[in-house]
Amino acid sequence: MNKKQFLESLKDVYCRLGCTHHGVGVVAVRDIPRGADPFKNCDPHGDLLEISQEELASYPCDESVKEIVRDFCALQKGKYYVPDYGIDAIDKSYFLNHSKTPNLEVLNEGEDFVAARDITAGEELTADYDLYNEEANQFER
Repeated sequence: MNKKQFLESLKDVYCRLGCTHHGVGVVAVRDIPRGADPFKNCDPHGDLLEISQEELASYPCDESVKEIVRDFCALQKGKYYVPDYGIDAIDKSYFLNHSKTPNLEVLNEGEDFVAARDITAGEELTADYDLYNEEANQFER
């Protein structure tokens, strides 16, 4: 991305990480119209890798690091879907908190999100983990 592309990308910035009643979450910095992708510029070129639960469990690294994968990456059919650019550079969408009445719709099994309705500046962005994470029931509601 060059300077011109960076400046142009600012037109599509809708949210940031912030403090919420859940702790850390994603908060709208301006109104988000229904159907808009609030994460449009979050690593548009990255891909996902599939890491099985067994691979993660047996890998020789600190358990606290494995917990980061379990906390932030969706588990589907026994596999974690992790960003190919590493766990230290995860985009804002990984910080979405759960809600049974979310304001984001889940697309592509949790790979993409769009505003389910108009979202106002200052509102926390939420998704229903049950729509894309096998272990969703482990999270407090």
